[in-house]
Amino acid sequence: MPSIRQLIPNLSSLDKQSEIEFRRYLILNSQRALTLTALSFIALMLFFCAVDISLGAAWLSLGNSSRFLACLLILGYLSLHNMLPIFARKQGWLAVTAISILLLGVTFYDNARYFGRLGEGGPMLVSMAIVIIPIFHLLQKVLLWLLLLSMVAFLKFGLQIETGWTLYYLILTSLLCMLFQRQLDRLLRGQFKAVRLEQQKAETDQLTGVLNRRSFEQRLQQKIVELTPGQHLSLGMLDIDYFKRYNDHYGHLDGDLVLVQLSRLLSADQSRIVVRFGGEEFVLVEQHNDSQLPNMLALPENLFAMALPHASSPFNIVTASLGVITVPYQQPPVSTSYLMQQADTLLYQAKNRGRNQAIHQNLPAANEKIPGHSEDMSGFT
Repeated sequence: MPSIRQLIPNLSSLDKQSEIEFRRYLILNSQRALTLTALSFIALMLFFCAVDISLGAAWLSLGNSSRFLACLLILGYLSLHNMLPIFARKQGWLAVTAISILLLGVTFYDNARYFGRLGEGGPMLVSMAIVIIPIFHLLQKVLLWLLLLSMVAFLKFGLQIETGWTLYYLILTSLLCMLFQRQLDRLLRGQFKAVRLEQQKAETDQLTGVLNRRSFEQRLQQKIVELTPGQHLSLGMLDIDYFKRYNDHYGHLDGDLVLVQLSRLLSADQSRIVVRFGGEEFVLVEQHNDSQLPNMLALPENLFAMALPHASSPFNIVTASLGVITVPYQQPPVSTSYLMQQADTLLYQAKNRGRNQAIHQNLPAANEKIPGHSEDMSGFT
């Protein structure tokens, strides 16, 4: 139901893709806090063990044994969780937390037998401790609180353990913690949305809406690293022909409209990275299979077909020149500066050959050579 979804921040505050990005961001940026939380829990459990032993309990009493097992479980997973994929780590921590709560239930049972009743302190402390686990959202923590409540209810009604007001205090504490967690989830997601919006503004060209030069290097490097065997990456540099003449003839406002229309054409392929590199120059990045040609090669022809008037051009319409370099998967990967240099060289070849065209070249793997060429491969890193 929509009304219920609105009450749950992880279902309503962000769109699906943004929620995934937020969870990834939260997991990666909560490593230190998560480690401190886990170590604090272990220290607290060992402190309670020491207190019980000082009061006469055996080292391996039922309660102490369950605490020791919980500590070993958390410590063991803490040493291994970084080896798992990001989202698998979170699911693992959820399982470890649930098992730890069950083990603490054994401790509650042992203490209740020793003292004659189950006090409020232990269950309420666990309920509040669930709040400070940084990587779980509201629904996941609700499951943990329900597990804790079910366990105390089982002790009271199933095993006839005297609990007094413990169950009712625990219900109240858990409800208050849920309200706090809901507000925290909303605050964290709102902050993430604001930060990402500011980041997008900083990385986006205000006129055309495509990426600007600021974030290009990192994105290109990421695309190169993500290449797998059988894939190619194509980088193109596109420049509008005689654009200074266009601005001198029609004015800069009309020139801006041409840039906007061209940006829409370049961005029609959602998988393509489009960057306004400066003035009328754009950089394009595509990832494709080795059997395919880059789709961007058709862009000069597509722009020509739009027939935007340009009285100061020999073509009488707005045209563009494009240089495209394609690199295969290889190790070590080719440097971004070398790719840019090669694409820029091809762009000027297109201009020198009459403009309104695309020139494409395949860059060989590091251990290959283009027939008839003796290229300088010093651009490889």
